[in-house]
Amino acid sequence: MRIQNLRIQRKKMQKSKQYTYEDFKGIYVIFSGEPYKTSIKDMSDIIVVEDDYYQSFNRWDFDMTSTIKDKTIEGNVLTLDLDRDENEMWGLHSESGTEQFELRHDGDKKILYSVTNDDSYYSMSNQDLQTHYTQSEIDYARIIMTIYGEPTLDQWAMWEEEWGVPVVVVIYNSAGDPTEVSDEVPYPNDVTHLSLTNQGMAAGIITYSSHGDGTIVRYPMPLHYHQEDQSEEGYRQLAQESLDDAEAIYIEPFEPYTVADFIGRVEFLYE
Repeated sequence: MRIQNLRIQRKKMQKSKQYTYEDFKGIYVIFSGEPYKTSIKDMSDIIVVEDDYYQSFNRWDFDMTSTIKDKTIEGNVLTLDLDRDENEMWGLHSESGTEQFELRHDGDKKILYSVTNDDSYYSMSNQDLQTHYTQSEIDYARIIMTIYGEPTLDQWAMWEEEWGVPVVVVIYNSAGDPTEVSDEVPYPNDVTHLSLTNQGMAAGIITYSSHGDGTIVRYPMPLHYHQEDQSEEGYRQLAQESLDDAEAIYIEPFEPYTVADFIGRVEFLYE
């Protein structure tokens, strides 16, 4: 009874709040399962509500944008009067020329419920990334996609069908730890190894140190690499060359929904 009363009070507070258009603006997605715990639903639209346009698109080829002619807010319900240009490549957003949304909140989750389509879309901003994901997950997703590229939906489907849930193994070394190639050559900085060899993802290991400013220093080859015919001196030289040839790389931020989708599709294994 107490929980039910709290829910009723929350709904009353939401309806009594004076919402503005700024409250509705943003990018919203549909998740395949539990919000912020799973991937973004493959065939669903991502919607964008901006000052003067409304956009819906998916990650295949659909993308439609309509000019907002008028907007009305009643309580927590937004009604958009859209341009009904029949020359749009994909037709009209709706036959009536309107889209209607109800703004809801579930704890720290911001939800835009489409009255028109009976779908619940969840806010996906940079702030939402910080709220619902760890900074490490965000960083690892961005680093992997910067170096290997953003996976397509076809690639995700292939990996999942052939190998199951992709696994990213994360290993840390502190500055001064010996490299795996040679005990005589230590790491100059704290480093992270992201192993992409598990579950059939891209071969190789990303070994890097972070600057905390949007860039990393990447060592050009996995420092645990061995060749059977190498002498101890050869191992030492190989490790030192890898450290000396390190390069600074700017990490692309990517769209928040792309980062969230990546995190929702993989399993991070920390060793």
